[in-house]
Amino acid sequence: MFDNLERLVAQHPRVKVFPGRQVEPGLIREAEAELGIPLPDSYKEWLLKYGNLRVGAYPVLTLAPRDVRDISDSDLIYNFRLDSRDGELPVGYISIHLPDTDESFYFDTSKGLVGGEYPIVRRDWSDGSYEPFADSFVGFLEEIVRQA
Repeated sequence: MFDNLERLVAQHPRVKVFPGRQVEPGLIREAEAELGIPLPDSYKEWLLKYGNLRVGAYPVLTLAPRDVRDISDSDLIYNFRLDSRDGELPVGYISIHLPDTDESFYFDTSKGLVGGEYPIVRRDWSDGSYEPFADSFVGFLEEIVRQA
């Protein structure tokens, strides 16, 4: 599933994957319980195999260890809690990549899983619009690496 991603990462020096940062399965189960929905298949597989990817200084959100989850800017659940508190996102959107003030990316869970995946939407902060970006998490990763 990630062969193409690995080739793309090797070609883009601004993109980094650090070995040994896989996520333990228990954190995935806990995250799904707190979210109240399943995580997409390719995201779970990515968490178990890699657990990290940075484009420049900006991480794709992961699941941080329990002892740092409440302070980790790169943690999906930490960001979910902040977004829920602020109430600014459309219902069913979960932050997945927050690279800068120009754009951000979200799982769109509003219609449920389709083939084990949620589509990814991009928010353009210049006008506040949301647009489809990728049909799956792995497709999202490949596209942001290509654009790096």
